Amino acid sequence: MSLLLGLCACRTMPADLDLNDLTDMKEYTGGMLVNCETYMGHQVTKIILNGSEMDNPDVMDLTGAGYYRIEIYLNRTDQATPEVIRIVILDPERGNADWGLPPWTPSVAETGEIGVESVRLVYPPAAPSGSSVPLIVLIGDELLGSDQNLDAEAGSVRFRIKRGVGSVQVPAASAGSAIKVDHQNFPMDINTMDSPPLLLSGVLPDDLDIPAGSYIRIKDDLTIPEGMSVTIGSGTFMIIDPGVNIYNHGSISIGGTADAPVSVTCSNDGSWWGGFISTAAGNEIEAHFTIFCRSGYHNGGSYDWGHAHRQALFYMEDGALLLDHCYMTDHAGQVFYPVSSDLSLTDCLIQRAKTGGQINQSELVMERCVFTDFPDDSYIYRDEDNDALYLNETNAVINHSIFMYAKDDGLDSGASGGGEVTITNSRFESNFHEGAALSSGNNVTKLHTISNCIFTNCGQGLELGYSSPYHLVQVDSCSFIANGIGIRYGDCYDFPHHGYIHVANSESLENSWYDVWNMNREHWAADTSHMSFDHVTVTKSYSLYPELIIYEN
Repeated sequence: MSLLLGLCACRTMPADLDLNDLTDMKEYTGGMLVNCETYMGHQVTKIILNGSEMDNPDVMDLTGAGYYRIEIYLNRTDQATPEVIRIVILDPERGNADWGLPPWTPSVAETGEIGVESVRLVYPPAAPSGSSVPLIVLIGDELLGSDQNLDAEAGSVRFRIKRGVGSVQVPAASAGSAIKVDHQNFPMDINTMDSPPLLLSGVLPDDLDIPAGSYIRIKDDLTIPEGMSVTIGSGTFMIIDPGVNIYNHGSISIGGTADAPVSVTCSNDGSWWGGFISTAAGNEIEAHFTIFCRSGYHNGGSYDWGHAHRQALFYMEDGALLLDHCYMTDHAGQVFYPVSSDLSLTDCLIQRAKTGGQINQSELVMERCVFTDFPDDSYIYRDEDNDALYLNETNAVINHSIFMYAKDDGLDSGASGGGEVTITNSRFESNFHEGAALSSGNNVTKLHTISNCIFTNCGQGLELGYSSPYHLVQVDSCSFIANGIGIRYGDCYDFPHHGYIHVANSESLENSWYDVWNMNREHWAADTSHMSFDHVTVTKSYSLYPELIIYEN
């Protein structure tokens, strides 16, 4: 039985308190057993708990965190309607972060078999001895080329390949060694760079063209003035000292290739370099087949940016960022923090960072990207706004992408600003809170259009929370499978909820608590005027939405 439905217990079970002790619209931390024999001096004849009648109403088990609506029928002739008590049991660990919900921890995906699928390893062709080398593993040759979850090993380090992609740091001395994927060996061939690095720092006096295969070290802050450019050739290995930033007021072009990607990482395996900071109007960064690792050194102060409160790999104002076949792994801070900029992300992996980042007042186009593991690859809960990606007052077009294994939301499109977001053919999987959390404020105009997407193994698949009356969410041809809640109107905040969500030609099945739910904290009550359905299939009937279609096996 669902945690939200509660349990009936035998009369001899000791109760913590009586039904009279409960207060309507009150929060309690930790569960309780409630004696329900009498209420208001009358014998209790029936209790309906979250829509289901209890078999024996003597003792109610409210030990599980969640929202409880208790309808009480008494042995009295003058009772026209049931007495109603609404309470929330807060989980002691998660508190208001999961207000009204049981805590959700994603289930571990089953391990598959590699079978006849191909494996492609992406790593630098050469690296200096003593350096850690980033290694990307792709099943099926490209991102999104496979849906397999596989176990892998690189020496003594074990890691997980999820939905056909994984990454790990290996020693540069791994030349001639191999990694193991599903008990099969795949060789690596990393040459050693014996020559000393080219040292860079300070303000560049002229344009800089770095030849292919170079070894670069940046020991102190590097500034690229307005009107100047840096071009980096394929196979270049660049190390940057801890805390060092690259201030780009001009343009950077990184030309890695599939066989000779460029690598940018920290010189110290136990620390992080800073990031790219680009503030001059018209600044540009374009990178192809590049691996960016171990940025985000600075925390707080002038680097207190957005929800992550930490430095970003790419901080940009009034600029343009184009990333193609780029891999951003193992960052202490966030990956993106653009303001009023244009972003194009194609075939990119963003893995293991505090958050994928916050896109602000910008234009984003994303195709075939994977966001996974925020901040890490574990099932330990965090309450640190570890979203895969956060959109703030941004127009976005997202296609064929995956948002998974975030300790908070896969995609959070919130704050008070408006914008238009279109998401197609994408997957939201194994996020502790929402697959996609949508919100807005004041009276802004906002439109979310979501089609042909899958939401699975998340606390809530899709949520329209606090919102402007001009916020519209249109969902078509989507699947919400095996979440805690499939589709939700309302959230954990007591802010105004005025937006509207319409779901068509979709299915919400086998979700643990509710296939659809519409309780918001603002009113502590179901809201039926802001959510509608057209040809939507669910596991069981909901009296508030008779138009829902019941799934038949």
